[in-house]
Amino acid sequence: MSGKIVWSDRAERAYGQIIDYMADEFGTTRARRYTKEVYEAVNKLPENPKMGQIEPLLEGSRYEFRRLVIDHLTKIIYRESEERIEIADVWDTRKSPEELVARFKE
Repeated sequence: MSGKIVWSDRAERAYGQIIDYMADEFGTTRARRYTKEVYEAVNKLPENPKMGQIEPLLEGSRYEFRRLVIDHLTKIIYRESEERIEIADVWDTRKSPEELVARFKE
């Protein structure tokens, strides 16, 4: 297992959209605080990659996906491999659970 963290294109896009929304709706101070919360959580993964719970919506997928809940509206979906930890998505929990499942069947 390696400590390398890699963000998928999907995760980067979703994260950028959330940051833009937060900055527009709540201001740059809140967006910066959220960014800090995300990176503090993600940067703990190399030391403890199993710290997130298994994502039940994605059980039965090709990989074992785990989640880190950042706040009551966001979770980081990730998976671990021998070489790296991949941040697969940043999910707004207000969206339909079926939509999350569909995104990982693409």
